[in-house]
Amino acid sequence: MGGGTGMSDGTATGGLGPFDPYWTDEAPCGRRGRPGWGRRVALGLAAGVGLVGVASLGSAPTSAPSPVSAIAATPPSGEVLDPNLAPLFALETREGAQARYEARIDRASGDRRDDLSLGALEGDGPTLRVEMWKGGGARAAGSLFVEMAEESAEFGAAVERLEGSRRLTSSQGPVEWAELTLAEGRAQRRCAGFRLPPRADGGLRGIACAAAGGKIEAEDLNCLFDRLALTRAGREAGFGDIVRSGGPRRATCRAAIG
Repeated sequence: MGGGTGMSDGTATGGLGPFDPYWTDEAPCGRRGRPGWGRRVALGLAAGVGLVGVASLGSAPTSAPSPVSAIAATPPSGEVLDPNLAPLFALETREGAQARYEARIDRASGDRRDDLSLGALEGDGPTLRVEMWKGGGARAAGSLFVEMAEESAEFGAAVERLEGSRRLTSSQGPVEWAELTLAEGRAQRRCAGFRLPPRADGGLRGIACAAAGGKIEAEDLNCLFDRLALTRAGREAGFGDIVRSGGPRRATCRAAIG
């Protein structure tokens, strides 16, 4: 997007345009007298002054906002972070693991979105982000790739590669998942994106990344869902139709994630 009115190369560098040195208003065989040249010079000067005037009018004043500023001034979303909200779900983690929990609410609609994360992409250890949301309004369900692209943006990364979608049956019901590679700068991490069956009024999705040199397997995701449960606040808020309160843990469950 340009800030001012531009001129083509033909106008800026092509001399006097129609006042070409080989053109004259006299007969072709006539002698180029002083009056003809004077008239051409005067017209040329007038054209130059006109072009300068057009350029001056086309240039934006220094106080005018740039297109970038206009985009930056777009009103923010009504969703705000509220540290006073009680967590809706919890994840059983190994000893010493530090989970970060954030709850956001839309001031206009009352819709809520909570996320829990472990680790960091820039490190060598496993990392995880799980997001659960619920709202009164209908929300179109996107493809798994679209949802994982949105989740990776929360990580500050991008989806470099996404494998074919798979299905598994977990303690939380059917899960759609796929292996993916996240790119953050020059670094890449092997991860798995997952989601419970998409709904119009709520859902759960997330991304789990293996430790350096590792890989997320289906059994790792099964273990993850075994350790995921609603809190009392989550049950009272009506999130029981998205996540169950918990169930029997598999004997083979290993905490490869968190």
